[in-house]
Parts: sequence; structure tokens; C-alpha cells
Amino acid sequence: MAVLLTPALVLSSFALAPAAQSQTIKPTFWGMHHNDWTKKPSVTVGAANFTTSSTYWPAIETSAGVYNWTHLDNQVAAARAAGARPMIVLGQTPQFYSPTPSSADYRTSVPDLTAWKNYVTQVAQRYGTQLDYQIWPEPNVTQNWQGTVAQMAQLTATAATAIHQYAGKGAIVVSPAVALRTPGQRAWTLSFFKQKVGGKRIHSYINAIAIDPFPEQKGTPEDSFAIMTSIKKSLAKIGVRTPIWNNEINYGVRGGHAATGVRYPMAKQQSFVVRTFALSAAAGMQRTYWLAWSVSPELSVNMTTKSGAATPVAKSYTTVRNWLNGTNFRGCKAKRGLWTCTATKGKHDVRRIYWAAKGRIKVTTVASSLRLENQAGAKAKLRGSRVIKVDYRPVMVASRK
Repeated sequence: MAVLLTPALVLSSFALAPAAQSQTIKPTFWGMHHNDWTKKPSVTVGAANFTTSSTYWPAIETSAGVYNWTHLDNQVAAARAAGARPMIVLGQTPQFYSPTPSSADYRTSVPDLTAWKNYVTQVAQRYGTQLDYQIWPEPNVTQNWQGTVAQMAQLTATAATAIHQYAGKGAIVVSPAVALRTPGQRAWTLSFFKQKVGGKRIHSYINAIAIDPFPEQKGTPEDSFAIMTSIKKSLAKIGVRTPIWNNEINYGVRGGHAATGVRYPMAKQQSFVVRTFALSAAAGMQRTYWLAWSVSPELSVNMTTKSGAATPVAKSYTTVRNWLNGTNFRGCKAKRGLWTCTATKGKHDVRRIYWAAKGRIKVTTVASSLRLENQAGAKAKLRGSRVIKVDYRPVMVASRK
């Protein structure tokens, strides 16, 4: 959660534009962070992000050459039992491998490269293709990485080479997760993907790019969508077309000198999770990891209470998953304040999701409309064309065409 310490984003640098990105929405699209995967979420999750699961390098290699696999084994087994594809975050640096072991921020120092390769090799040999391998958490945030862009590229190439050698065919290596809130973070990201190691551009070593598209503290899913589409275009301009994953997303995350959090009514929280997954698909993200199943007072949208009980937000997560999982997602467009996302499943199952950026907008449904569902999953029959009123809370209209 180092992104909490970054300055606020000026969103005017992003142009909000409709996107038309067709993709099949697979079960692994539905990702989640969780502090402890042995406490299974009550929703269906297809991909498990271990960023908050206490499985970084120092928790595994407890002294030089000594490994404690118990906690990571338990997290991997629990995630897989829940039907979720696990992803470990390999960094950060153990104290005994840091060049500044007496420093309070030794975890963010550049580790001994041989020790790093040995550790990554041990993980790859133990887990093979049972999990995915992300390199480091947000090294373009000052508090997370003391090294240079070139040093992170070398670290990435070293890890990726070891993983592809020892984890087996089909192992997935994910780039360091990059924050995109500030101009400096975006510049770091582009600089990183321009790096070469061993004569090869760094993106040739990895299988997916992890981005953390948090908008400013009072930002919306539409603002996050603008961040995703912007960085995707910027990467394409420098020849990088590697698949991109929305690695970490929620709202109300503090930045700059913000002293307090942002609280939203439950209906708005529900709308944010539905809009997030729809727009992440529209931006062409192949996975979307929600932060998090575990409750956090620093986040504005929470799927659970302090006691661990599911909130109505979890119901809306299930609702949007039911709407989109297994569909051919055709994209989203915005016109005069109305957002429309379209997905198909088979020849005669068309699903249109509507919401209004502001106020209420009248929508005339198509003649073959069959039913309407709201963000809580409540259903109502529709017989042909009807005029409905849409606000910030998404609704889905299912039709034959």
C-alpha cells in the first residue's frame, strides 16, 4: 500500500475516451487481494494476489540459505482450493542481503544479485507453474525501491530467466507492479520498459505487465479507466504490447497531504465495484485484482466488515461477475454522460450495462429485451422495448440481440 504516500494525481493529463476492446472474459479475470487465503472469501475468485498476504522474500528466506515455506505453502494451497490462481510478489530485500542492513528501510534496498537469483530459483523449483511470479511491489514509488530503473530491469531479467528455466514451460512472469498516479511514476514506467538487459528490451523477459491504476483520492472508476487506456497507448508507442493486468484497484486512497479518508454510501460503493470490472475489461485488462477481500479503513470500498462478514459490495461483485464471466466483451462507450458496455454470450444473449456519469438519463431498451438486473442482482422481466431511467448505479439489460 505504498501508493498511499504518493502525491495526488492531476487527472487533466488523461483524455477520457470510449474504448472498444473485444476479449473473452475468463475466470482468471476476477482477481482479489486477501490478507489470509486460508479464510476463504464467500465470493468466487479466479486469481489470488499475495501482495497483502505476508509472503515477501524476508518472510520466506529467514536467514541466508534457510527457507521457511510453511506460510507460503498454506496460502498457495488455500488459494488453489478456492479455485483462484495464486500470484506471489517476490520482493522485497531481507536484512542480511541488504547493502544497508542497519537502515530502517533495508527492505527497499538493492539486494545482492546472486542471492536474489538463488531465492527466485528456490521458489520456481518448489512451485513450478502452480502460481504466477510478480517481481516487486511498486518500485516507482520512492518508499519501495532505492535503486535505479536500470537496476530494477536487471533484477527483473535475472528473475525472469531463472523462473522460465526452473518453473517449467508455461510459467508466467509478471513485471514489477507500477503505480501510475503521478507524472513521475508514469515517466519511470516508460523508462523501465525502454530498458535493455543482455541486448533485449525488458518486456521480452515477461509475460504480463502489472499496473496499479489508482485515481486521485476522490477519483472514480472512469478516472481509473482513463489511466489504464492512457498507459496502454503510451506503452504501445514504444513498442510494448505485452498483456496488461489491473494489479490493484480501490478508491479513496490517500495521496499528497490528504489527512482523512473518503467515505461513500453503500450504493455508491456497490456501483464502483461494478463499474470498475466493466471498465477494466473495456480497457483490455486481462486480469483485475480488487483490493481487497480483507477490510481496510484506508479504502473507500470494502467487501467485508471488520468481523469478516460480506457487505453488499460483495454481492455486487458477484452480480457483475455473473453478467460478464464467459462473455465476449465488446467494450464500453460514453455518449452525453451515458455509459454503455456490451457483451455477448452465444448468438442470442446480448448484455448491455448502463449507467450515468451524473444525474438520471432515460434509456430506451431494444425491442428484444428480456430482463433487467440491478447492481444488487435483483431481476425484473422486460417484454420488448421500454424506457428506463439510469443513474450512477449500473443496470444490465439482457436481450436476444
